[in-house]
Amino acid sequence: MVINKIIKLNLGSGGRPLEGYINVDSNPKALKVDIVHDLDVYPWPLDNESIDEVVMDQCLEHLDDHNRAMKEIHRILKRGGVANISVPHFTWQYAYHDPTHKHFFGYNTFFYYAHDCGYFDFRFSECKVKLTFGKRLSFWNIILEPLFNLFPNIYEQSPLRVFPALTVDAILIK
Repeated sequence: MVINKIIKLNLGSGGRPLEGYINVDSNPKALKVDIVHDLDVYPWPLDNESIDEVVMDQCLEHLDDHNRAMKEIHRILKRGGVANISVPHFTWQYAYHDPTHKHFFGYNTFFYYAHDCGYFDFRFSECKVKLTFGKRLSFWNIILEPLFNLFPNIYEQSPLRVFPALTVDAILIK
């Protein structure tokens, strides 16, 4: 009987290592880092179709070429593997405050990786996206978040953006 071990990867783990994941970061002093690697250097030191799950939380916006990084995620994921990616939404002020952010993201960004848009030589089979709004100091976002997720394009293309979203959270399946 062969038991396949599920391999989970936390890319750009930094100060947020995850238990049960292989934590990857460019900083050798990062907390509980398992693999030290600069994610701007390709190919990543991982085998094709070797990973079951990828988490990339607040990292993709720091990379030089986020499209190349998405291609690498696709390459290393097993068929049916899942990528959970969270990036700052373009309406959040800290998306622009951080001078190390190189890219900005909207609701539809990740759907490009799951449709035949003609830009890429890879494609995820499924994509789900959610906008997340801060709720600590902005209690109205508790009401607005579900509403804006029902009509994300209306939200992004109208003055409703005065209520900034914090993150774009995507789940992509290979």
